Amino acid sequence: MTLIEELARVHLAEACRLDPCLAIVEAGVADQDRLTDYGPDGTEERAGLASRTLMTLDRLPQTSDRDQLLAGFLRDRLGAQREFHASGEAGAELHNVATGPLQLTRQAVEAAIPAEDADPLAREAGWERVRMRMGELPAALAGYQQSLALAEAAGRVAAARQVEACREQCLRWASDGRNFADRYGRGPQRESLVHACDDAARAYAEFARFLRDVLAPRAQQQEEPFGPGRYRLWVRYFLDAELNLDELYSWGWEEFTRIEAELARETGRLDRDATAGEVIAQLDRTTAPDALRDPDAFRRWLQDFVDQNIQRLDGVHFAISAPLRRLECRIAPHGGVTYVGPSDNLARPGRIWWGIPADAAPPPVWRAYSFAYHEGVPGHHLQTGHQVCTGDWLTRHLGMLGGVAGHQEGWALYAERLMDELGYYTEPGARIGFLLSGLLRAARVVLDIGLHLQRPVPAGAGLLDDGPWTPALARQFLRDRCYKGTSAGFELARYLGRPAQALTYKIGERTWLEGRENIRRARGADFDLREFHATALNLDPLGLSQLRYALSHQAKAT
Repeated sequence: MTLIEELARVHLAEACRLDPCLAIVEAGVADQDRLTDYGPDGTEERAGLASRTLMTLDRLPQTSDRDQLLAGFLRDRLGAQREFHASGEAGAELHNVATGPLQLTRQAVEAAIPAEDADPLAREAGWERVRMRMGELPAALAGYQQSLALAEAAGRVAAARQVEACREQCLRWASDGRNFADRYGRGPQRESLVHACDDAARAYAEFARFLRDVLAPRAQQQEEPFGPGRYRLWVRYFLDAELNLDELYSWGWEEFTRIEAELARETGRLDRDATAGEVIAQLDRTTAPDALRDPDAFRRWLQDFVDQNIQRLDGVHFAISAPLRRLECRIAPHGGVTYVGPSDNLARPGRIWWGIPADAAPPPVWRAYSFAYHEGVPGHHLQTGHQVCTGDWLTRHLGMLGGVAGHQEGWALYAERLMDELGYYTEPGARIGFLLSGLLRAARVVLDIGLHLQRPVPAGAGLLDDGPWTPALARQFLRDRCYKGTSAGFELARYLGRPAQALTYKIGERTWLEGRENIRRARGADFDLREFHATALNLDPLGLSQLRYALSHQAKAT
């Protein structure tokens, strides 16, 4: 082990101690009972760790190619963390997106739920860990509340939309009350789980009251763009400081119009006399005899589909190790669609959580195929699971440094596109679902940059106003051109509350595609797609700059 690798290992081991929620969710750490201290002291400790590691890094020699990549990644990520903390953004962060404190604490609890095929001893051990993490929730929320209160005193308060979305989420979790105890059922831990659920419900209710009584009165009613300074801070935090945002804005619009034209051609194959919107509405209204009427029926369909998909890809396009042939599909009562990787000991398999509210019907399956590829195989489950199965300790924990979303989400979006290239969207409407997914990801590049940097609305956007983007124009665009309907407001809140994260999908996919094309050109007739994927999956999870370097190195090595 080199000195650079040893420094990274020491840093990440301490990061696991200081940020257990991130260690559980990002690195699959299984033997952790605590949750993160999101209070002021915990936030300061994590910032101090970043500064100390950076000082040590500057004194160490680089002795290998991996050292060069790793040192650059450490310097980028820890510098971004330090800058983010110094700006006050870290202590004021409030939104309901999966990568924020509110959702990370919940995901850390859910990650402890034992596998469906766990033996009785493993099942009880898993539920004991759920109980212990649930017991930590009140303290985690109280610390988070302290940080937000300090930020409020300094004049940093999230917009009213974000405050209200988080308040509503907390009230839903509070009303769920004994959800975890009910999932456990009858058994020796039922009573202790009920107590932990009740304590957590009271903590969620208290946090909701704080949001209503303290933050909401100070929150801006109209969300404002972050502006160049703050926005570039978030772009660096999630992606890369060197990105050319003007070029990306133009490219995002080009991609949007390209995919929109392809969507029109695809919907025209189903009904040449109807618009794309009319065909999509027809597909949503279709009531086939085998339509899925309830969440459990959808879960069974999804489980069967991902199982069959793994079988048909294994040995043909990918070599999928035995532990990764297990992928659980579960229904969550709230939220969108998320993937949680397997635990580091592989006792818990990777999971797709599909959010379906109790009073809602499952989505039509034509919309689900691209999601299954994105979250499952060959997307997140294959990439993340491969790192757990074959990577060393350092590889499995590098994602905790942040800035790898372009690598990860880009790969998952690449996986959706790959399945189209391989001709797998054969089910009725499946390719339309894939194109809708790509259309939204391209729109995110345009809207995220356009809103926060006040870029002019592109000609051809179908909007009467040709001035700079506003939330109202963005909502209209999402509704009418991206077919988001009533969910346009939720999508918009994501860009306004968590800037730059929405860029990671499309920009990451672009990096993977450009890297593949460069290698294809360099190798000519000797290019082998399966070999490229094997090499890609063996890469450390790093930032976009390091990913570009690693892929270009592969092209030059031919």
